[in-house]
Amino acid sequence: MNRPGRRTTTARSLALELLLEFERDPFPLTSALEQQEERLSDPRERHLLHTLVLETLRHRTRLDFVVSKFLRKGTVDDLPARTRNILRIGAVQILLLDRIPPHAAVSTAVDLAHAKHGAGLPPLVNAILRKLVREGRSRWDELDRTVRPNLALRYSHPQWLVERWTGRWGRERTEAMLRWNSVAPDYWLRLAPGAAPPPDATPGWIPGTARWPAGSRPELSEEFRAGALTVQDGSAILVGCLPPCVHGLVLDCCAAPGTKLSHLNERAESGTTLIGLDLSWGRLARLRAGLGRHRNVEGVRIGIVNADATRLPLRPPWQGVVIDAPCSNLGVLRRRVDARWRVQSEDPAELAELQSRLLEAAAHGLEPGGWLVYSVCTIEPEETILQRRSFLERHSDWTPIPSPEFVPQEARLEPGEILLLPGEHETDGTYAFAVRKPQTSGS
Repeated sequence: MNRPGRRTTTARSLALELLLEFERDPFPLTSALEQQEERLSDPRERHLLHTLVLETLRHRTRLDFVVSKFLRKGTVDDLPARTRNILRIGAVQILLLDRIPPHAAVSTAVDLAHAKHGAGLPPLVNAILRKLVREGRSRWDELDRTVRPNLALRYSHPQWLVERWTGRWGRERTEAMLRWNSVAPDYWLRLAPGAAPPPDATPGWIPGTARWPAGSRPELSEEFRAGALTVQDGSAILVGCLPPCVHGLVLDCCAAPGTKLSHLNERAESGTTLIGLDLSWGRLARLRAGLGRHRNVEGVRIGIVNADATRLPLRPPWQGVVIDAPCSNLGVLRRRVDARWRVQSEDPAELAELQSRLLEAAAHGLEPGGWLVYSVCTIEPEETILQRRSFLERHSDWTPIPSPEFVPQEARLEPGEILLLPGEHETDGTYAFAVRKPQTSGS
């Protein structure tokens, strides 16, 4: 055991600091988590850090409920933030991670308590987690045996979101989506043209895709390093299949991290120029690094531009546009677990205004007969069906582009419009529509 007061950089200590920072001011976790992982040389510690942070956030409400059962008074919310998150990290290991012995989960949590010089903290953490070892599993399982449980508690989602979804989709369908969000995701793989799937992968229902189970590390595989596969959820892969053709000048607005741009590259005809735009220099660096794994199609040029896509700096016309718009991320809570605690109920309506401006900027410079694909990884009406309806009211002479034949019938809305709810087709949630500008138009 570490000496009291001694500070060490471990997966658990880094997880604690990241969770505390997130609780003070919720932020998108992807980049911050990657930076913390780079501080650890042992791959097993990196994996543990990744797991502790994401599983704590994925099950936070339920963890707090169970831990509160073993407090003498009050709830976890009444504890100092550091104590609360040390207990959450310990509870994740005891209740959810079978490979970590309970005594190790308790002792390492006590180490964290000692490291921060709280005289009364180590005994409190030790006592509560030891009770959790003895009785925590039965308390956890009680929620699965409840006939009509509180869904927000059982699946650790904000109450406002559960009420919103239940009002729109009904309780049974909402619970299915919440259940999907509450398990660690598996991996969809987009295979490069001519590439064979990994031997232990299973085919996906989208052509040219495969699936790997949760817990695998596709980014460490030789196929990934060689650019033969791209890790991308099936819902996002589907969006890349919607453009009817890829030729001429094609824009990918909000392009980082570049998975859709690399998909356009694979589909492009010789002579095509692809331009990926993004407002963030940091995200463009990730885009550039990601594209470096892929073989550029002969005769296709790719440019990367730091720009605000609501004020496109390029000379029109362009022949095609993909707008993967900033959104609330409420369709991808299985992967973006931070979003369930970061997004507020008013965000979809506020983001809809930005999405509308992106659509108008892209549509203005599109050549007659050109195509536009709009997508968001959310299922909220303000950002999806209402966005399309508003666009077509302003551009009534634009026509839908038929969706590919392999799109499930249940996912089709109006012509050229698709909505995949989380888990219903073994993908995360997404929305997209594809339309074509008329050959002669004043719009």
